[in-house]
Amino acid sequence: VDKVKEITENLNITQGKLVIGLDVLSRQENLQCVALVYNAILGDGANSMLFQNVREKASLAYTASSSYLRQKNNIIIRAGIEIDNFEKALNLIKEQLDDMKNSEFQEQEVENAKQLIISTVNGIPDSQDAEITYYFGQELAGKSTDIEQYVENIRKVQPKQINEVAKKIDINTIYFLRN
Repeated sequence: VDKVKEITENLNITQGKLVIGLDVLSRQENLQCVALVYNAILGDGANSMLFQNVREKASLAYTASSSYLRQKNNIIIRAGIEIDNFEKALNLIKEQLDDMKNSEFQEQEVENAKQLIISTVNGIPDSQDAEITYYFGQELAGKSTDIEQYVENIRKVQPKQINEVAKKIDINTIYFLRN
């Protein structure tokens, strides 16, 4: 991305919506599993960096999370913020991205992220819809990774791989919905 696209829209709302689009530009082996663990550390759940630092410690967001979109190789960060806190929240989120690039995460955070993902994946056979969705996604991607192999691939992710992927993640869009 040569230039980050910045979009601001106005609507009669009381809470601002900040959305940041990230490109995952790595070609690393096992990229999807590494990116999933990266995302879990960054913003998937109450133990994530975004939730802990942006929402809990700095009190700059009502919500702060991220999602990894495998098919597009993108990560979407979402935060519900007070409109006046836009710059502070944006800067703190960028700090979290820099911290990931600088490997400022603990081994325990990596293990917690893996366990979060593995527990979700292990629950797939408990729901017909989830199982159909999983195998349909595998078919669309031209892969045939069964659930046990997928879990094993998550377990193999190493902090060095996460750092390598983090260095290949760039912001492509900053969207802010305000009043």
